[in-house]
Amino acid sequence: MKKSQFSNQTVYWTIIAIVGGLMAWNLFATVTSGKLIGFLPVIIEAVLLALILTKNQYAKIGIKAWVIIFLIIANCLQFIGRLLKDAVDNFVNFNSLHYITTGFVVLVGIIIFIYVNKTVTVIEIEK
Repeated sequence: MKKSQFSNQTVYWTIIAIVGGLMAWNLFATVTSGKLIGFLPVIIEAVLLALILTKNQYAKIGIKAWVIIFLIIANCLQFIGRLLKDAVDNFVNFNSLHYITTGFVVLVGIIIFIYVNKTVTVIEIEK
């Protein structure tokens, strides 16, 4: 049987806090907006959190996929999309806070990806 081993407890608890916080935020946003499509990220984050807490062998792959898709790629697309929109509008409604926020999230995603690669290993456990 295989399990994920988190050699750095700070990274372990930080990832749990980030995923849990985003799940709570997405659940709040879904409930207040009333749109059922909002439950999709909540379900994805709940599955990821379950993988991490049970130290499942797929936790490392799940974290890396989640970081790449939802933190890095999605925010890069938001950044580029807003940049193109602002360029078309001649930067009349330029909002630097959006660029700072999306850039920060991409940076956090890259840091998480690097630390997960370094600190999470899948080990074989004897029964």
